[in-house]
Order: sequence, then C-alpha cells, then structure tokens
Amino acid sequence: MLDLALGAYLLEFLPDAPEGELSRIKNQLRSARFCAVVARNERLGERMAALVVGTVHEDAAWRLGLNHSVLADLTESALGAIFLERGWDEANAAAVEAFRPLFAHALDPRVDPKTALQEVLQRRGRRVAYESVEETGPAHARRFRVVAIVDGDVLGEGEGASRRSAEQHAARRALHALGEQGT
Repeated sequence: MLDLALGAYLLEFLPDAPEGELSRIKNQLRSARFCAVVARNERLGERMAALVVGTVHEDAAWRLGLNHSVLADLTESALGAIFLERGWDEANAAAVEAFRPLFAHALDPRVDPKTALQEVLQRRGRRVAYESVEETGPAHARRFRVVAIVDGDVLGEGEGASRRSAEQHAARRALHALGEQGT
C-alpha cells in the first residue's frame, strides 16, 4: 500500500523524472529510516505504549516505542490499518500527508550513503559488499556492526540498531575513505 501511494504521488509530483530516479526516491521514502521519522512525527511509539499503560507490558512497550525498526513497522502497520478500515482513498491521503515533509530530503541523492557509494563505485568499475561482523544486545535492542568491503579492502565500518542502519554508516565512512563527500 505504501509503495503504491508513494509511487503514484511521485508520478504526479515529478512527471518528467526518469524511471530510475523515481524508483530511487520512492525507495528512499519507504526506507526504515524515513518510516521511523514518520512514526516519530505521528507519535506512534507513544500511542502504542499508551495502549498498555497499567499492565505488565508497559515498560517493554515504552522501550519498543523508541526502537527504530519497531517505529518503521508501526508506520507501515498504521497505514495498513487505515487501508483496511477506511479504504484506499483515505490510506493514500494519509500516506502522502505523512511522508510529504520528507520529500525534499528524498530528492537529494546524498541522503542514502549506500546508493551514493554504489554509484561512485560503478563509475570506477568497482564493487562493494557488506559483511556483518558483530551482533550484540537482547532481541528487542539489538546492535549491529557491519563493514563495507570494496574489492577486498575494508573501507568503512558502521554500527546501528539494524543491519541496514549499520550498512548506511559503513557506506558513509567508505565514501569518505574514497575521498567522496558522502552525507
């Protein structure tokens, strides 16, 4: 539902943009990072936790409501619930309204270090691979450490609450190691 809503909006908003650019922007918008921002803007973590106030689950719900991955999932779940309860038109409008403040950020290709690194390396005829080197913490508060390996050399290392987040940090450091600006 989210992909369709964002894709339709982008086709209207940027009718002359090349297909690849529209795809990049849509993927940026629907990424866990942007979905988590929407959840914070809509206070979805707080709303979830408020549902179990006074129960044995209250503390866990407040902790989960701060977790990046959980927030991203809450955004998609909330939009899915709107779709099921109210239909396409309201779900589409809710998605566009919630993500509209992020469109300007998604238009900037530097927002996503992994994509930027991939483009730099493709121009140079090189490849990148990401390797997970460590996972720590309990299941509800995992931390990941990932390295970006370019042609056999570790050029960046990153940590994050998700593997994707750690990969983004590693890509950013690899861009700097290659002398690219990055983000």
